Amino acid sequence: MAVALTLAAPDASLAQSAPPPAAFDVASVKTNQTGANGSSISRSGGRITVEDASLRECIFFAFGIATGRDYELSGPGWLDSEQFDIVATFPPETSRERVREMLRTLLAERFALRTHYANRRLPAYALLVDKRGPKLRMESTASDGAFIWGEDQLTARAISMVGLADRLSGPVFKLERPVVDMTGIKGAYDFTLNWTLDGAPVDGRSGASIFTALREQLGLRLEARKIVFRIVVVDHADREPRND
Repeated sequence: MAVALTLAAPDASLAQSAPPPAAFDVASVKTNQTGANGSSISRSGGRITVEDASLRECIFFAFGIATGRDYELSGPGWLDSEQFDIVATFPPETSRERVREMLRTLLAERFALRTHYANRRLPAYALLVDKRGPKLRMESTASDGAFIWGEDQLTARAISMVGLADRLSGPVFKLERPVVDMTGIKGAYDFTLNWTLDGAPVDGRSGASIFTALREQLGLRLEARKIVFRIVVVDHADREPRND
């Protein structure tokens, strides 16, 4: 005897809905008209304050892109053309990553920002241990890190190899490509590095290029490679913020 099975329609009240995006309690976004130089993004208690920052800088913070990793964002050049002030509030106990998520929501609402992630193979340098071994001394005992550079010298305090690679990726060293830590060295270190751009003499003294300085003074080397990076791609953004 055939048995008919009747399947009940799912109860709509039991359907799981996606949680709403994290959002600030109150937020103000304004174009900065001061023409001042120097931007800042700071958090104090339950408030984040962005002063004189470009949309690119806001996106960097929202997506956790560290200093020196500009290559992790692909977008139009005009992202630097306007400066903005943002003040937003949230519960004081909110985590740093949750605040970044809230900022991503705010940028999507006010600038219609749309992004996606992509893997791209880029010319880069791998930071490696030289064949004669590293020359780093004992790990740092400092409680906070610092990276100070002058015309022909940099001083690092409590800096990891990842941190060194990030800074080598920045504009100071003019390597024009990202640097990725592949040393396998853990911990943070104090060190001084004497170098000059292109090994040019300074005040009558012979200089060492950053390539030579890393090898001879720290026992590290830079090797040119093509490396795959996961980057943020800006699909769309409005130049002017929308305010309700």
